[in-house]
Amino acid sequence: MVSVLNQLLSLLPSPGYALPIFLVAALAVLVFFTSASHTVQLPGPPGLPLFGNLLQMRTGHAQSLAKWAQQYGGMFRLALGEREAVIISTFEQVEKTLIQQGAAFQSRPEFKLWHGAFSRALDPDAPTTLGTSKFTEKITKYRKIVTAQTTVNKLSSFDSFVARRFLRLTNLLSESSKSGMAHDLGFHFWTTVIGVTADTLYGQHFDEETISLVADVTVDAFRMRSLATPLHDYVPLIHAAERIALLVAAPLGFILRPLGLSSWLDSIHETEKRAMYFRETEVAYCKQFVKELHERMDAGDTTPCQMGDIFRTAEGSMLTPNEELRLSQTMTGSGMSAGTSMAWLAPFLAAHPEMQEKAFAAIEEVYGGAVPDPLDTGRVDYITALGTEAGRYFASVRLGFPRETYEDVVVDGMSIPRGVLVVYNSFQINRDPQRYDRVEEFIPERWLDGHYGRTDVKQPKVGLPHLNHGAGRRFCMGVPTVNKMFYGSFVLLLHFFKLERAPLEEAARNSTFPKFRSTIDGEMSLEADPIHDQVSLCDAQAIPLPAGIKLTPRNPEALAQWLEEQRLEWD
Repeated sequence: MVSVLNQLLSLLPSPGYALPIFLVAALAVLVFFTSASHTVQLPGPPGLPLFGNLLQMRTGHAQSLAKWAQQYGGMFRLALGEREAVIISTFEQVEKTLIQQGAAFQSRPEFKLWHGAFSRALDPDAPTTLGTSKFTEKITKYRKIVTAQTTVNKLSSFDSFVARRFLRLTNLLSESSKSGMAHDLGFHFWTTVIGVTADTLYGQHFDEETISLVADVTVDAFRMRSLATPLHDYVPLIHAAERIALLVAAPLGFILRPLGLSSWLDSIHETEKRAMYFRETEVAYCKQFVKELHERMDAGDTTPCQMGDIFRTAEGSMLTPNEELRLSQTMTGSGMSAGTSMAWLAPFLAAHPEMQEKAFAAIEEVYGGAVPDPLDTGRVDYITALGTEAGRYFASVRLGFPRETYEDVVVDGMSIPRGVLVVYNSFQINRDPQRYDRVEEFIPERWLDGHYGRTDVKQPKVGLPHLNHGAGRRFCMGVPTVNKMFYGSFVLLLHFFKLERAPLEEAARNSTFPKFRSTIDGEMSLEADPIHDQVSLCDAQAIPLPAGIKLTPRNPEALAQWLEEQRLEWD
């Protein structure tokens, strides 16, 4: 390459042209050496030098990948800056990769913003969460420890914490109904599920201010785990340029502002400031929660709780402070995706009164008019089916958490080397026509009366119902908790209230949770469209737009009586 440049320079008629030509040539060399390698011989869309397919994805990740899958098949290749990526788009390819060859697909990639500015911003050796860490033998050990605390049988020992959160949720809904106004229910759902995970994790009932903070940080921070953004995660030249620009921004601000460059630099700085804030806040409250738990245990407290029960085991007693922090960060706020699914489903049901009435009739049939037990998970099949279909249809985790090949692997005769980024498009896989019929329709009945994904045939319950919780070796450990929270919340909501869509008045809109949702123009449509009614087309978590829901108690006196009785019993 150097000899070629020398030959080109020797042909220049004047030395005055040498420098600009040399700079262009040098840039071409940098582009060549910072573009993605081409070791995976799968078909895929052509990309640009340096950027690959990055810029083509910025109009919407799930849609872009779905469009390419129609042309290139269920597994294809992308170039994302310097990263080479394999995209999985069908259940068949999930089975061949994440499940049948799970060992080869069990690692995670690292990204500059999430693992650098966020996860290790305070300490280069700070532990990342289990879900975002590259695979090591210790990851297997930690996952076994956590899994032991999240089984269905184990969760029942924490029912006192769950019951109080269901009481709080019903009380919040009751208070919202008394105003006569429409409210967005994001606060109700996210703080409920994240409150349950925090309470059961540390063995105490956290106050409103604490849980609101944890929920706000959890939801907003997750938005940084987006694929293909920011560009500096994938293009080293942009990363280097941003570092240099930030260094000169202060002394050269008087030059950059007239050129219109200061806003670009400010956005870079603001993104990293937010990442630092989230990291500092998360580390601070997790450390404080663990410290308080140890103090209570040292004082003789034996309250069942996940972290406490871990510490009481032989393996748990040998954890280092950093390992304790890793488990704490992994599990605190882990109910976020369940809250997101609830924030999608409630407005959808509010626009479909016939579905609400079918759910209410199913509850009545099982409980004979009595208030349903929210801890009796799965007893009303229709409520369970609503939760399963919401996971499929809305796919709150739009693109499954990225994988990285841990070893060389062969799929369908195609070699994929170690270290390749692997992404599965949960949204599209949840609409795989080989797995589901009428894929664009929300149909709870596809999970009832012997059906398992399709309404046109009955089939055994084999395999995963959808990809919202992942698949294979890094499957989400919190699925039993998600199912429990989803069932209890909606069996109470639909028993006690009728839901109706209505516009948000200014006061209700300003109180939308998390705060960033209140700054978004517009509200969710009555169709609750999974693509067009999300806050951002490029966020990893499909956060819905604000949605006004007016709540009307079916029987105000019975609701008030139940709240008072349960307050005395559960408190």
